[in-house]
Amino acid sequence: MQLKKLLTPIIKIFIGALIVAYPFVVFFAFKTGVAVKFIGLFLLAIVILSFLRNKNRFLFGIGLFICFLILCFNQDIFIKIYPVLMNGAVCAMFALSLNKTPLITQYAQKMHQNLDERGTKYTKNVTLAWAVFMACNTLISLATVFMPMNIWVLYNGFISYILIGTMMVGEYILRKWVLRVQSNK
Repeated sequence: MQLKKLLTPIIKIFIGALIVAYPFVVFFAFKTGVAVKFIGLFLLAIVILSFLRNKNRFLFGIGLFICFLILCFNQDIFIKIYPVLMNGAVCAMFALSLNKTPLITQYAQKMHQNLDERGTKYTKNVTLAWAVFMACNTLISLATVFMPMNIWVLYNGFISYILIGTMMVGEYILRKWVLRVQSNK
């Protein structure tokens, strides 16, 4: 049991590193003439490992679909579309959850069983903010598909991750500030 607890964060970091590495692997593969199918197999490994980690069937299905297109048609456009579809899928997950229990509310309820009405409203707004953010990220990622490879890699392998991290940190700081202001009232 202790080994599993130790390996879980290591496996998550490894999978995260593979996901972050994807655009760079694509860039270097194109620069060195590596076959598109090799990149498809690398992506398939990422998709399978990600599914084993988080069990998200929706993202898994989209990932498998892209891998199928890459491996069957051997076209580099499908490699560049992968981040677009993943960003779009995450956007859809946030947006569609607004019609029921918002995604961030679900996570907050797991961490804080007694989430009050203000907390529920706040988490719904955060879910909406993430949906809008991911929609913008999807559109920019789509635009990079038609740009030179170095621009595609720069955005999808670096800028996009910086923006997502900034959004996460920004929301965390805002949440702490909101909680502090509310507790002072």
